[in-house]
Amino acid sequence: MIVMARFRGRAQGTIRILTWGGLRGGLRGGLAIALALSVPQVLGVEHGLLLVATYVVVVFSIVAQGLTIPLLLRRLGL
Repeated sequence: MIVMARFRGRAQGTIRILTWGGLRGGLRGGLAIALALSVPQVLGVEHGLLLVATYVVVVFSIVAQGLTIPLLLRRLGL
């Protein structure tokens, strides 16, 4: 019970905010970028396309999530 006591005082919607902000699920695209970089370069042009596509998706998700956090907070009444 002592372990759970520290979670009782958190604000309503905390998990939703952390999940939307990408803080609960890991590093914002870090895993995707690491996987894209681990692909062998023997693929040539496809390797570069994969890297560019991965970076575009990661940057877009950071921007989209970052700009919509205030909307989420207002919707949750915080």
